[in-house]
Amino acid sequence: METVPSGTRFSRLLTWCEDQGASDLHLRTGAPQVIRVHGRLSVVPETEFPPLDALTLNSWLLDCFSQELVARVIAGREVDASFYHGAVRYRANFSKQRGSQSCSFRLVPQHRLKLEDLQLPDSLLDLLGDPRGLVLVTGPTGQGKSTTLRALLQQINEQFSQRIVTVEDPIEYVFTDARSHFEQREVGIDTGSFADGIRNAMRQDPNVIFVGEIRDRDSIWAAMQAAETGHLVLTTLHADSVAQAIGRIREFYPADEKDNVSSLLARNLNAIVCQRLIPNVEGSRTPCLELLRRDAGVQDAIRENNLHLLTGIIESANHVGMHSFDQYLQELLAAGIISEEVARTYAINRQRLDLALRGIVVSQAILEPDPNR
Repeated sequence: METVPSGTRFSRLLTWCEDQGASDLHLRTGAPQVIRVHGRLSVVPETEFPPLDALTLNSWLLDCFSQELVARVIAGREVDASFYHGAVRYRANFSKQRGSQSCSFRLVPQHRLKLEDLQLPDSLLDLLGDPRGLVLVTGPTGQGKSTTLRALLQQINEQFSQRIVTVEDPIEYVFTDARSHFEQREVGIDTGSFADGIRNAMRQDPNVIFVGEIRDRDSIWAAMQAAETGHLVLTTLHADSVAQAIGRIREFYPADEKDNVSSLLARNLNAIVCQRLIPNVEGSRTPCLELLRRDAGVQDAIRENNLHLLTGIIESANHVGMHSFDQYLQELLAAGIISEEVARTYAINRQRLDLALRGIVVSQAILEPDPNR
């Protein structure tokens, strides 16, 4: 594992970013450094760290990383990696823009986050009750999908005796065995691809398989087969809504295979969690979720590709733990966690939100924890 030495110029920059509470750092030759704090971009003061020219940036890389990685970065167009800075782990992407080197670094928290630490509803614990099936966590980039899944895996780790195999690119969170036993495999180092890693995981006596991302036809099919054969599979997918997530999976397949894929999904999809991070009244960000759980109506809608019915099913099924993005948004507003302006900005259906604001009524509490857990 790569480690950034203390005392180097890059180490000093990372320390400064950590002190600011930054989640991301972006470097580009000939331009100021940029950080992201609570979802907002800001420029690093040039009085602290002046812009880097190409020679300086390359010298930073040579000071901090192995010759093998630096050679790959200089010769390649895109390189993914991970490294430690002290006890802090980072995910790195090295790329080229207009022929010059560009770098993006994301801090990966390693402390043992629980659902309540992330302001996530206690009802997500119910997703861990099924011994088999597929759980998708979806949303745009940078919306906390991996962090949510990490919290669920940590919950399993502390509550159940399970064997958990992860397939990641690269490994982000390093788990320490508690009650469960982990095997973490990295694409490109420990396995050739996500699909290969999933298929081999099924021969390694897993109870739970975590896949960093399903991004192609082979990995999607392998994940569904793993769920079909009796494993709990947790993974992420880039999609903005429940219907879009299912539609995106279907898009990977030719027309004559789509019905078979829909049937497989209908049988094995336990839940879809669509997540976005939205500004709260404290100046940070709070997750807002849409949650689909499998029931007979959901299965029929997926099998028959009537995806337009899913929103109605979700909104009418609060009593079994489902809720739409707007329903959750309204409860965050009612609880004083977000402002009315933020609610209006992020609402999917603003007209319906306006009606709800005349007197917010939620049929079943989403945010309140279950006292019986």
